[in-house]
Amino acid sequence: MMKMTKIILGVAAALFCVLPARAVTDKEMEEARTITAKLYLRYANNGSGYLDDLSPKTMAELTSKLKEKEKENLKAFNSVAVPKDYASWDKAKLTEFWGVTFFTSPALSAEGKVAKTRVKQKIAAMTIAAPAPAEAQPTAETPAKPEAPKEEQAAETAANDIPMPTAEAAEAEQQDILADQKAIEKDAEESAGRIRNEGSHTWVYIVVLLILIGVVIWLVMIAANMMKRSPDGEESPTAADNDELREKARTAITRKNEEIGRLQERLEISENTLAARTQEVERLRGDNARLSESLAESRAENARLTASLEEARRGAQRMAARPAAEHVAERPHPAPSAPTSDADQSRRQVLKVIYLGRANARGLFVRADRRLSPGNSFFRLDTEDGIVGTFRLVDDMATLDMALDQPNHYLAGGCTGPELDDTADVTAIETVAPGKAVFENGCWRVIRKTQIRYVRE
Repeated sequence: MMKMTKIILGVAAALFCVLPARAVTDKEMEEARTITAKLYLRYANNGSGYLDDLSPKTMAELTSKLKEKEKENLKAFNSVAVPKDYASWDKAKLTEFWGVTFFTSPALSAEGKVAKTRVKQKIAAMTIAAPAPAEAQPTAETPAKPEAPKEEQAAETAANDIPMPTAEAAEAEQQDILADQKAIEKDAEESAGRIRNEGSHTWVYIVVLLILIGVVIWLVMIAANMMKRSPDGEESPTAADNDELREKARTAITRKNEEIGRLQERLEISENTLAARTQEVERLRGDNARLSESLAESRAENARLTASLEEARRGAQRMAARPAAEHVAERPHPAPSAPTSDADQSRRQVLKVIYLGRANARGLFVRADRRLSPGNSFFRLDTEDGIVGTFRLVDDMATLDMALDQPNHYLAGGCTGPELDDTADVTAIETVAPGKAVFENGCWRVIRKTQIRYVRE
């Protein structure tokens, strides 16, 4: 029973041991900084998954393997000042700085600050080497102090190590404790939020971890039973057999610990994926809100255009009810003038086809001609009553070539289509749906733009 107890205690110590506090060297400080930088860059950019496969020990090694986005994010990381007195730190101070204090800097991004919990875990798992004790050498001026008994030396050392409490030190310690409590509460809230969001996957990993721990305990019990004496009085296994059993138990424990580590990595990846998907959902919600606002604006514009069209129709009915002479006298400008011959003046008919120039930013066509004017006429308008008509691009490649050189100037006012400003390799322009215009205040105004698309060979 005593042997079994020793084995169980040894395994428990191997699984759950906590490293004692040690002083921090330059190499250990560099390794802690590299761990913090890697995890900060990983959380700051969702597209930095390649960092999971890296295990750098120095900042130079990490920087040489970074992509452009991470190099840009590294500038904010490097802008945070690092204390120079870390040689006097212990492991707790090192973990506190990189896991809490460092992430309070406003220069760091909010996404990257999420990594502070992982940083605390990684740095807490580091091994800090013990500092070499400094031995005072006696000199000629200062005679060597005679060696005191061991009990007196131990008492003197313990007395020297005890700091004298002061009001300032007590207040500072209380502020540190309050800060630690706030950080712990904040970490707990963040962890609880992630656990609530990750759903049933977290429970699956927890169950698997519990099963693996149970397997480890079962292996330890088997090893302990094999170490007992047999019931018929035979001697227990020899020392060599015991060593072999211990080695097998260590191997099995190591294998299970590796599996636990892989499951923890998968759990971290799942948490990161869940956070990224949560951000994507928030972004989609924002896009949906913007689309709803755009739809409301479109409906309002449609109502306004419908009212304008109705007003134009009523105006056309009023003009149709007037005498013919009055109707001809009020023909709007700059629509083409009526024919000047006697035969044409007797007819007083409304033009059916009008060639229009470009439309300005207010949707008004700046020119109207009875015939095609190359270099000036970009649209052909067909109308039955001279009030409302449909228009499309003219069939003249010389004019269209000029429009393709400056599409935002000549086409954007009266046309709509995919990527109007991308005219590279365009050989023709196809009208998908004609636009609609109304004659108001002596000018033709765009009600609905014509839909076009570019044709490329």
